[in-house]
Amino acid sequence: MAKRLICLLCLSFASLLALASPLDEAIADLDGGRYEQAAGKLKPLAEAGDPVAQHRLSILYFYGHGVPEDEKTALSWATRSAKAGNVDAMFFAGNIYVFGDKIPSEAEDPDVEAAKWFHEAASRGHPEAEYSLGLLFLAGKGVIQSQEEAMKWIGRAAEHGHVGARNFIGTGGHGGAQ
Repeated sequence: MAKRLICLLCLSFASLLALASPLDEAIADLDGGRYEQAAGKLKPLAEAGDPVAQHRLSILYFYGHGVPEDEKTALSWATRSAKAGNVDAMFFAGNIYVFGDKIPSEAEDPDVEAAKWFHEAASRGHPEAEYSLGLLFLAGKGVIQSQEEAMKWIGRAAEHGHVGARNFIGTGGHGGAQ
């Protein structure tokens, strides 16, 4: 009886593993730090048009995890994913323009490009993008300086749970006035 139960559990577990999608397997490799394996699984999915795979592959290229570091390739995959509607990729594309080494120096105005991508994601409710866009409005980087617009976007980020935004406007991480 115990052997049958163990065998049944093993078969159930094996069938669950078999149900994992290639994307789930790639993400499990990412989470496990197996970047080369993840990249190998993500690339065909990305080439086939999977926006999540494109976004995740863009991150690997940006940081050089499992693939050669290549900001142009990272931006290319991020924008393909973003154009398919992936808000995380929109935000990441903006970050490439802010934090990259080569892409910002090659862009006519990297702040404008960052603002464009942050706005795309922020308009769809992405809290990090809302906060980042608010900071750009506050500094007048890539957009016309406007404290009113800055506070609008930072306020939205706070409403969506962004702790940095909540701290900025004085609600801390608690959501209410202190």
